[in-house]
Amino acid sequence: MKVKDIAEALNVIAPFDEACSWDNCGLMCGDPEDGVTGVLVTLDADMHALEYAMKHGCSVVVSHHPLIFDGLKSVTAQHPVYSYVKHGVAVISAHTCLDAANGGINDLLAQAVGITQTQKLFMDGCALGRYGQVNCADPYEYIDEIKSRLGSKRADYILSRPIKRAAVVSGSGGSAAWLLKSCDCDTLITGEAKHDHFLFAENNGLNLIALGHFETENIVIGPLVKRLSAMFSQVRFVSSDRTEFIKRR
Repeated sequence: MKVKDIAEALNVIAPFDEACSWDNCGLMCGDPEDGVTGVLVTLDADMHALEYAMKHGCSVVVSHHPLIFDGLKSVTAQHPVYSYVKHGVAVISAHTCLDAANGGINDLLAQAVGITQTQKLFMDGCALGRYGQVNCADPYEYIDEIKSRLGSKRADYILSRPIKRAAVVSGSGGSAAWLLKSCDCDTLITGEAKHDHFLFAENNGLNLIALGHFETENIVIGPLVKRLSAMFSQVRFVSSDRTEFIKRR
């Protein structure tokens, strides 16, 4: 089993060419011809992930967030890229392609928040969100319920009307508030949103609920491990032990 085989499998699950044009998906570092001793699946290819991969004998890290996103002008010892290359650990990243994929992050998020009759929400030419009907009698109880399902410690929200039709965009999806009326939705559920996104929601009589970037994306790790394990029964896949590292009190 080689690194390129894992990359090809991930490309089947979440086709890299369906990522947004500004994104970076695929093999970030490593030799595609190298053998695979184990695979760590994680949200971030950071130093924590590298240490965890090495501890568990994994020569490949599959991450959601790209190891290399913006252009690099140097690779010094302080940069994770340097450490991954130094220790011979390959990184394969599936970012917006995994957000958009069938059975990917936003399908899982839509299921978690109880959206039915699900349709795809397009942003930047990609199916980065989902929307549909929601059965919600009490919006405050609903927020508590979806917080619990996602393991969120807090929710930032604006509630302006009853929740009947909602859209979900994982991660930093606050800008989708501008798309709610076009898909006849009253509510956006996302990971994080800026102040002006909340102002827009309030000024336009819409609902906006932010449950945490990590929490709305980390739901994919377990299911992705299961899908990859089914494709490579001879390879050991390890789930990240990462929990939300941003502390709140």
